[in-house]
Amino acid sequence: MAALLGWWRWWRPVVVTVVEVTAGEVVEEAFGRGTIESQREVALGFDLSGRLSEISVDEGSQVELGQVVARLDLDQAQADLRTAQTGIAAARSALARLAADETRARAMLGTAEREAARTRQLVESDAVPGAQLDDATDRVRVAQAELDRVLAQRSEATRGIEVAAGGAEQRRVAMVRASLLAPFAGLITRRLREPGDTVTPGTTVLRLVDTAQVHVLAAVDETVLSRLAVGQAARIWFPGDAAPLAGTVTRVGWEADRQTHELLVEVTPSDLRRRIAIGQRADVRIELARQDHAVRIPLTALRADRAGSYVYVDRGGRVGTARVRLGLTGRDHTEVLDGLRAGDRILVGASAGATVPVGRRWRSR
Repeated sequence: MAALLGWWRWWRPVVVTVVEVTAGEVVEEAFGRGTIESQREVALGFDLSGRLSEISVDEGSQVELGQVVARLDLDQAQADLRTAQTGIAAARSALARLAADETRARAMLGTAEREAARTRQLVESDAVPGAQLDDATDRVRVAQAELDRVLAQRSEATRGIEVAAGGAEQRRVAMVRASLLAPFAGLITRRLREPGDTVTPGTTVLRLVDTAQVHVLAAVDETVLSRLAVGQAARIWFPGDAAPLAGTVTRVGWEADRQTHELLVEVTPSDLRRRIAIGQRADVRIELARQDHAVRIPLTALRADRAGSYVYVDRGGRVGTARVRLGLTGRDHTEVLDGLRAGDRILVGASAGATVPVGRRWRSR
């Protein structure tokens, strides 16, 4: 009975799928997984303290270069500017009064000096006593002291005007700085504050990214580093998309992660017309090599042992093997350099990678 069962199993045909060897495209690719990133991303905030009076954009808003996106309350700044301007006006009035005082002091000094000169001549001719010359000299000293006092006050008033003018300019600059401008055209991705909030220097109010310069930053295994190069063609898949986008390698990283042994590769889409989100997941496949007219077989048909790679073939109605020498390996097919020709037929087991008994009769499913 056992012999009969063994005979039946041996002569019973094994079910296989017949696959024809074809000539076609084989593309060897490097796979990477990463996220959408922007070439330019900036946190927008004020460099002075104040209360937010207005935010004119929201998350998802497109902004232009120089557009006002937020403002601080200007009431206090305007009041400070008016105070500074009032101080300038008062200092200029005081300076005008001191100019008149200087004219008067110079006149008094001139009069005292002329009187002292006449008195000196009279004393020298013994017309008047020497005490009168002493009195005249004292009056010159008093007049000079008065002029020096007026000049000192005028110099101080001039410095006061300069200080007040500087303060007013600071208030005007503060009013300009109270308007937050977009440094480049792009997309608002985060709105972190609301009108009425108090902000200080360093507080982030909005986040802005440049959507005209986005790329996928993908982690790729370091084993293909020597075959990566800027300018290589790539394909980009976004979650939920049926078809990939074309892209190009624009940067290859110089440092590999010591834990994952992957390096970062930048792939830029050639024509991005779909909506994307910064940080969104994306897969990339970078073209390393291509054969457009290669003799190829499906990867599911390939088998391997210690001697190398082989496939199942027909040998007079029974399952046999054929050794093959391989070239490029793509996503679904591998190139056969030797051992098969286009048009040959190979046998594939009932499931991918299934072993087919060599020497058994076979039939197509």
